[in-house]
Amino acid sequence: MESILQGGQFKKLLEEQSLELRRKYDLKKAELDILYFLSHCGAYNTSTDIHHQLLMNRGHISQAVESLIKRNYIVAIPDQNDRRYVHYELLDSAGEIIHEMTKMREETNAFILEGIPEEELQVFQAVSEKIKANIEKMIQAK
Repeated sequence: MESILQGGQFKKLLEEQSLELRRKYDLKKAELDILYFLSHCGAYNTSTDIHHQLLMNRGHISQAVESLIKRNYIVAIPDQNDRRYVHYELLDSAGEIIHEMTKMREETNAFILEGIPEEELQVFQAVSEKIKANIEKMIQAK
């Protein structure tokens, strides 16, 4: 169970799968991770959201975001209600990268879930959500 929760093998697989894409677009791992995150996060698109979801160092987030802004893949939009927050949104120029990354992730997920019946996947999803909630409770209790 610890090896699944720590995700070392899965993390390594995703890194290997994304290497070609990173080379093609000359992106660092953090930049590609942030682009993918922003394509799925909805309104949770601040540096704090990125930090909490990707468990990424704030310095890496700052550098990656600045690079992505300079390359016209994302735009920074100040929060209208709280000037301390900046929201990041994807620009159309990131569309091809997002499309390729999404396709790669879908193919990877299909491969690793091959042969697992839908009922077992539903149980796995439910158990995973409970484990995540328990972990969050334990972190907040400290």
